[in-house]
Amino acid sequence: MTNISSKTPKSVPKKTCTFYERLSWICNTIFHQLVAVVGTFILWTLCYNFENKLSRWHMILTSTAYIPLMAEAIVLFASDNVWTQKIPRTTRYYIHGSFLFTSAVFATVGISFMISTKTSHFRSTHAWTGLVSWIFVLLSQFLGVASAKSQSLKFLLRPVWFKFIHNLFGMLGYLFGLTSLCYGLEKRTMVNSASYESRLATTVLISIIAAWSVIAALKSGYNQLKAIFS
Repeated sequence: MTNISSKTPKSVPKKTCTFYERLSWICNTIFHQLVAVVGTFILWTLCYNFENKLSRWHMILTSTAYIPLMAEAIVLFASDNVWTQKIPRTTRYYIHGSFLFTSAVFATVGISFMISTKTSHFRSTHAWTGLVSWIFVLLSQFLGVASAKSQSLKFLLRPVWFKFIHNLFGMLGYLFGLTSLCYGLEKRTMVNSASYESRLATTVLISIIAAWSVIAALKSGYNQLKAIFS
């Protein structure tokens, strides 16, 4: 009778997570929760006593453009972004582009609605920061397409230049947009519908969202600058 010896499979060592990685995942999860809280609060306030006016649609569309759409698009490529850990990088590009394109459409339509309801334009801080944001967002859209086709356009600029400028313009458009959103909280519709304390808390949360979401963009921009001057 022949004895068949079986080999014991080698155990695969488990990958250990550092304290920094765990902390980053926790902070990223909190970030997503804050985006949900701020987005829900603003949209609920605007829709609770809904009036079918272009000015109200302006607020709904532009708010949605920046929170949640642009906020989620900005952090999508971050290594600590919890919900994209298992998504292939190519798929992330499509999701990123879809979010940013939709946010640009919402912002454009929303600003157009407000322009059509006023005779004087872009005189307040809220208005001109929104305009500057919209310009950077549109430029970022074109540069995003250029980044995707950067190998075909390398006779104009090195591919890393397209990626760096796309990253820079996208970040500036996002930050100016959030600034405009914070000033928009002091407009009559929000003042009449929400208390000062809730609007102040929302401003603080938007500031936290902005600070966390640009960390990955700053890291990416730094690496791109190193590649440019290497």
